[in-house]
Amino acid sequence: MSTSVGQYGDSGAFLILDAGIDSMTQTQETLSWETSAGTLSETYAGLGSNRTAALSITPQITQVAAWQSNITTAQNSLTVSSTALNQIVSLAQTLDTNILSITGSSTSSTVSSVATEAQSALTDLATTLNTSDGTGYVFAGQDSTEPPITNASSLASGSLATAIAASVSTLGTSGASSVMTAATNAANSDISSVFSSSLTSLSGDETITEKAASLQKSVLTGSNTATEVGVVATQGSGLASSSPSTGSPIYDLMRDMMVVSSMSGMSSSTSGYSDLVSQLHTSLQSTIAQLTDMESSVGVTQDNLTSQTTLLSSMQSMMKTQLSNARDADIASVATQTSALNTRLQASYTLVSDMKNLSLANYI
Repeated sequence: MSTSVGQYGDSGAFLILDAGIDSMTQTQETLSWETSAGTLSETYAGLGSNRTAALSITPQITQVAAWQSNITTAQNSLTVSSTALNQIVSLAQTLDTNILSITGSSTSSTVSSVATEAQSALTDLATTLNTSDGTGYVFAGQDSTEPPITNASSLASGSLATAIAASVSTLGTSGASSVMTAATNAANSDISSVFSSSLTSLSGDETITEKAASLQKSVLTGSNTATEVGVVATQGSGLASSSPSTGSPIYDLMRDMMVVSSMSGMSSSTSGYSDLVSQLHTSLQSTIAQLTDMESSVGVTQDNLTSQTTLLSSMQSMMKTQLSNARDADIASVATQTSALNTRLQASYTLVSDMKNLSLANYI
């Protein structure tokens, strides 16, 4: 009789109770994971019906983070570019101020002083155009590993400066307009001695500004959205250039600096002097306007990227919330479930212990 009771206990209520304990133990392990990790499952497979949403949202969050990283990098480069452009505008304004100071009656010593300062400014301009943001040269365009100016230290004494000086020396016989035209032609034909090969390797009838436009850097800032960033040293401006012009305000400034640096020894009594000074002033005024427009366009791009960053941050926050809803555990609810489960387990263990101590009399 006792044997029958034992068999009944082993195969009946005890086995059912044991299976229930196993189930609760597994649930306890799941709740323990949710408590420690804060997620519903260690793998996507364990998310059940939420798996599809989690799998879809996760790569989207990664993509948005990549766009935000692109914008951060672009903003850093644009900040450096803006500062450099401001320095270039300052160089142009200083040169124009000096030109105005020698308008009218001027001695050769005064003009020579302005010429010397212009020659020094050429080196400053070259150095500024070779500005780096730490990852590449900001005025180089897509090929940012190559400095835009081939040899910054010898720009004031290079072949282009020499050719322009030769043109300026004919002022007395050819006139100011011919000098400016000759200087511009020299700049266009000898551009490779000044700028890097990546900026000057032209195809067919391609101009330096068209080449610069093709080298403009762009970054992905959204789905199918690319933003052009930075300034290429030889690019044109949206504003009309003075005539004659290379098409690039930065290059026009360089040409004018070379013209002024070649005026040493002249005075207001030099034939064609007044006309040359007047044309230089007109050219510099146009160049300053274009450079200022470039500087402003960089600021506009930065503002647009800031707005895009705000939008992406909102998108990322929304997607993280969706992912959290699909994947993350409700810690308060988990705590309640864990407490209730522990109570049931404790009761089950107590019942198992009591069942093991039952005698035949307890079953009768």
